[in-house]
Amino acid sequence: MVPSKESVQSAAYSDCTVSLQIGSVCCALKCKDASEYDLAKRLYRDFLTEQPADLTLELEMTSRLKPDDVSEALPETIFTHENGNRFRTSSQIISGRYDLANRIISITAEKSLGDPDMEFNYINRLISLAYYSACKVKYDGNPPAMLVHACGIIRHGKAIAFAGPSDTGKSTIARLCGDQHGEVLNDEMVLISRPDQSGNGISAQSAPIISDISPRCNKAAPLHCILLLKRGDRTVVHNIDKAEAYLRFMRQIITPVYIGQKSGRAVYTLMADFSSEVIDAIPIYELEFNLDGEALWQVVAELE
Repeated sequence: MVPSKESVQSAAYSDCTVSLQIGSVCCALKCKDASEYDLAKRLYRDFLTEQPADLTLELEMTSRLKPDDVSEALPETIFTHENGNRFRTSSQIISGRYDLANRIISITAEKSLGDPDMEFNYINRLISLAYYSACKVKYDGNPPAMLVHACGIIRHGKAIAFAGPSDTGKSTIARLCGDQHGEVLNDEMVLISRPDQSGNGISAQSAPIISDISPRCNKAAPLHCILLLKRGDRTVVHNIDKAEAYLRFMRQIITPVYIGQKSGRAVYTLMADFSSEVIDAIPIYELEFNLDGEALWQVVAELE
């Protein structure tokens, strides 16, 4: 008996699955064709796992729009929920449906979103969405670690998080690190864990996030301190009070929204609680940074 075209496509689809370890959860990316599958394997090679998936993200890529049009639309793109379990973005570049009871999110998206060189990388946002959705399934919406907009570097067995918005020097710090000054976890985002019941045990861990630095290692280490970046004319560390540290750190937390999230107040509360927990447990400073590598590592060594 000759298999139908539909059955052949279905079999190929089921085989094109990449399972990623993101902290303590596993997200499976189920690709529609082999080229997308191969790209995912290359991009996330250090995070592949054989663990059972906590959530499956079914991806179907289309080419309805030109890459330039997609790139222009990305900064203004937001998710909106429709009737039932369907969603789409305001720019029409992503649509889909979700079934968290069965741990599945199905997404149709523009193929150019997978371009790692795109200035605004929306695949990272999908990975963030998948991570927090998996945490909703596995931990009832209380993730044990949060994604933070920071460059993470391991030095002498401990991690330092250089946190800050774009253009404050995170990628520059990663490039200045090299093999001499430490090991880069990621220069875009890292996972920072919540403290244990005693208020200790916070760690920084790499995540499968596309960034300027490649390859990215898949490691974790105890978090030594957090440096909030500020561009300046010199490189020096400043002490800051807890209130300022709390607010500035909270702004660098990647919004912990899971698919189907309806309560903005719950999201804000989660971010506020996490920021407070971290600030109470980990030293945090402002690092005024003028892109001078020699001065940077001297300041870091003094902190250590």
